[in-house]
Amino acid sequence: MRAFIAIEINDEVRQKLVEVQERIEKTKAAKIKFVEPENLHLTLKFLGEITEEQAEDIKRILGSIAKEHPKHEVNVKGIGVFPSYNYVRVIWAGIEGDEIIKKIAQKIDNALFNLGFKREKNFVSHVTIGRVKFVKDKVELMLVLKELAAQEFGRFNVEAIELKKSTLTPKGPIYETLARFELQD
Repeated sequence: MRAFIAIEINDEVRQKLVEVQERIEKTKAAKIKFVEPENLHLTLKFLGEITEEQAEDIKRILGSIAKEHPKHEVNVKGIGVFPSYNYVRVIWAGIEGDEIIKKIAQKIDNALFNLGFKREKNFVSHVTIGRVKFVKDKVELMLVLKELAAQEFGRFNVEAIELKKSTLTPKGPIYETLARFELQD
């Protein structure tokens, strides 16, 4: 099964991100596959194809990591891109106050490396809002993205780490939570 580890965002932030997707889409500056509202989340680690046995090991690891970190609030602010403004492939919303998220991601990365998973290069807390297929008007796209660089999208509580299954369909991926591990109160 195709899987990843994620943190869910709340509906208030989700709605503001959908409004930004619509704002970017209106420019018609690029062909972008926007993430469906229900699929917006913060990815801690993409796992790719895993077995049921690996899923059980991962659940044990996530359960113990969740117990070591407190629930906390973060701010979603600003639109950024990967890999660069010269070559935009992914459009994302940034996370402020993400020190705990970075620690969680680092612990997950270290533990899963011991299970044979590749290490993350440079973890950046973000919510992917769209994947760029091709750019029609680079200047217009840059203008709208720069305009949104400091936009506020609200706050959400980081309450749990989730192991998610991703089923690819012609209409886009369908995500299903396999296990949820609450952080400490």
